[in-house]
Amino acid sequence: MQRLCFPIPPDLKKRFEIMCEETKLQQSQLMLMALHSLLANYESKGSFIFVDLIAPEHRESRKKKSP
Repeated sequence: MQRLCFPIPPDLKKRFEIMCEETKLQQSQLMLMALHSLLANYESKGSFIFVDLIAPEHRESRKKKSP
């Protein structure tokens, strides 16, 4: 199996670590699950899946949830 390395913003990393603790899953397991899910969604729906992520409403709601 090949490895993939990439930078992660500190806030995202912290939230991911909390998710790993809560789910009792390893980071590598969750990342692999997320990648499988992302690809399955992309293959069935195309680039439309990214609309929610780049929509201004999404960014604003995320800011409101931050402490």
